[in-house]
Amino acid sequence: MQKITHKINIFLFGSLPVFCFAQIPDIYKQITPVGWTVLSGAQGDLNKDSKNDIALILEKNQTDHPVLKDDGTALHNNQRKLAVFFKTAQGYKLAAENRTLPPAEQPNTCLLDPLSESEGITIHKGILSLELSYFMACGGWEWPRHTYIFRWQNQQFALIGFDYYSFHRASGEETNKSYNFSTKKRKEILGANMFENTQTQTKWTDFKSTANLTLQNINFDDFYTQFNY
Repeated sequence: MQKITHKINIFLFGSLPVFCFAQIPDIYKQITPVGWTVLSGAQGDLNKDSKNDIALILEKNQTDHPVLKDDGTALHNNQRKLAVFFKTAQGYKLAAENRTLPPAEQPNTCLLDPLSESEGITIHKGILSLELSYFMACGGWEWPRHTYIFRWQNQQFALIGFDYYSFHRASGEETNKSYNFSTKKRKEILGANMFENTQTQTKWTDFKSTANLTLQNINFDDFYTQFNY
């Protein structure tokens, strides 16, 4: 992934916008729709035509739902989206987008920006991945990370994998699950601890998913309602 931004230390400045802009590639600016700003981007061949495609995380310049926090400042809840552009002979064309990415701030929660401590988007060997991080500044000890894995097939970006990793910041206990949406198999690592050398076990189970989840129809903000995890 080519990050366009660098992150502010969330432990000191968690209430501030988490991105400070560095230099953005001109091609990213050229394909960004009017009224949106690039947060991060990645390049690579996604549809096996040997051309360099682009995936961008974009944020709307203005919020559609203004909300004031208790201190009178504006909530940073501008809409975000993940947009993928295929390179063609006529230039870059929008191939798919999703507008359910969580915003930087949500009302009545200690959750920090899910993009602030994540890898964001990456493209590697034709696979598009998105990581979101759910760090609670108060009210929770767990620190989960979600990684969504997409592959272009049958003229759509199919969800082929989902990884869930979390650890307890006090005990160090880890939760590590990996879902393969092609085989409907779940791999779980049991007994791991971030602070200790522990004996672990690998457990395989089946899971159900009746929906054909794609980048276009997945709901990142409410993912667990979409399959039997």
